[in-house]
Amino acid sequence: MLFQTSLGVDIQHNSVSFAYLKASFKGVRLAAHATYPFEEGTPGKDKADLVRGLIRDFVGKNSISPASIFLGVPRDVAIFRYVELPLAVKENLRDTLGYEMEKYVPFSADEIYFDCQVIAEDKDSGKMKLLIIAAKKEAVDPYLDLSARIGVGISGIEIGSTAMANYFSYQRDPGWADTCAIVYLSDGRLELDLLKGGFLDYSRSVNRGEWGPDLLGFISHELQKLKDGLGESRGSLSAVFCGFDAAAEMVDHFRADEGLEIRFVDLSRRGIPSFAMIPAYGLALKGILKLPTDINLVPEAFRKRPNKAGHYTMFVLAGLLILLALAWGGGIIVSQQLHLRRLNTEIARLGTEVANIEQTRKKCNEIEMQIDYLNALYRVPPPLLEVFKELSLRIPKKNAWVRRLTISDGEVKMDGEAEVSSELISSLEGSPLFRDVAFLSSITRRGQSKKEFFSIGLKLN
Repeated sequence: MLFQTSLGVDIQHNSVSFAYLKASFKGVRLAAHATYPFEEGTPGKDKADLVRGLIRDFVGKNSISPASIFLGVPRDVAIFRYVELPLAVKENLRDTLGYEMEKYVPFSADEIYFDCQVIAEDKDSGKMKLLIIAAKKEAVDPYLDLSARIGVGISGIEIGSTAMANYFSYQRDPGWADTCAIVYLSDGRLELDLLKGGFLDYSRSVNRGEWGPDLLGFISHELQKLKDGLGESRGSLSAVFCGFDAAAEMVDHFRADEGLEIRFVDLSRRGIPSFAMIPAYGLALKGILKLPTDINLVPEAFRKRPNKAGHYTMFVLAGLLILLALAWGGGIIVSQQLHLRRLNTEIARLGTEVANIEQTRKKCNEIEMQIDYLNALYRVPPPLLEVFKELSLRIPKKNAWVRRLTISDGEVKMDGEAEVSSELISSLEGSPLFRDVAFLSSITRRGQSKKEFFSIGLKLN
C-alpha cells in the first residue's frame, strides 16, 4: 500500500528487535532498525516496561510516526494446533472454537487469547484445515498494556513464527518451491517451520538442551520427518537455512541427501542487517501488505484501527491522474469503449460455452463421487499390529505411560500420564496412520505427582 508506514517489534527472551518500513512507488524499504539485548531471566512485566521505553527511544531517535505497530512474542508462549472441521461452521468459527477450545488446548477459553485461520478447504469432502494459535493471557497482557503507556495503539500481537512465515512468503526469490522448510537459529533456539502455498503448515521450536551436541544430525532427523509427512510422491524438499555461520560445512553435511535442496538467504538484497531482524521485518509488513498468514492475538475491541491516510492520498492522486487522462486522451477513451463493446460481445458468446463446460464438470464430479464410494467399499483399515507399532514409536518411552488403550470402529482412546502431555498431540499428528488427534478432557494432576494425566482420542486412516 502506497505511503504507508509500519513498525514491527519482535520481543524474544533475550533481545528485542525493531524494523520500521515505508512503502512508496519503489516498493517497501527498511527505513530504520535496531536490536537491543535483555538480561537473561528478565521477568515478563519488567521486560514489557523495558520494551515501552525502547519503543519511545526508537520512535524519538528516528523521528517517526508509524501508522501501525505490530508486536511479536516468543514462539514458546503459544500453542499451535492444526485441526479439521466441517465447512459448515466457517461462518461462526470463533464462537464454535470458543465452546470447544478445551478439545484442542489444555486450557479453557477464559484463560487464553487465541486466533485462527483457515489454511485449506476441501469442498468435495466438506472439510477445512484450520490453524489455531493460543497463548495464556498472563503472557500477553503485559504487552497489551503498552498501548496506553506509549500513547500509540497496538495493531496486533502474534508470534515470531507467523511473522517469519509472512516474510519468506513475501520475499521469496524466483525459483523457490511452493513448499519449503525454514530452519532458523537465533537467540539460543532452533525453529523449524514448513510453508505450503505461503501458509504456515507446521512449526516447532527447540531449545539448545534438546538438540544436544549434534545440531546437524538433529536437523537432519527433523527434516526427514517433514519429508515423510509430505509423502513419497513429492520430489526434493527445499530447505532455507537462516542464522548459521558455517554454510559450507552444512552443504557438505546434507549433500548426500538427494531429497534435500539447501538454500541460504541473502539479506543484503533486502537491506536487512542480521537474521535476528527477519521476524521484526515480517511483523512490520502486516501494516503495509495483505499477507497469507493472518494471526492476531489482540482481542478485536483493543486493536488499533488501520490508518487510512495512505488510502486517501492514493485516491487523490488517482483522481488527478484520471482528470489529466480525460483532458488529454478523450479520443483514446472513445476508442477503448468501442473495443470494450466488442469484448463484451465475445464474452457473451464464451459465456454459453462456459455454461456447457460447467454442466460437464458437474457430471464429472458426480462420477468421481461414485468412484470414491466404490473405492470406500474396498477400503481396509490398518492392521492392529501396525497401530501398536506406530503408537510405540510416537509415544516417548522415558516420560510418558499409557494406562488404558481402547480401539473400536477405527477410533482409538488412550488414558495415561506424561511429563508434558501437549507434546504427544504433535507427535501423534505426525503419523500417516492417525488423524483428528485431540484431548478428550482437560489435563489434570493428582496429589503431589508432577505428571500430567491425559485422555487422548484419535481416528485411524
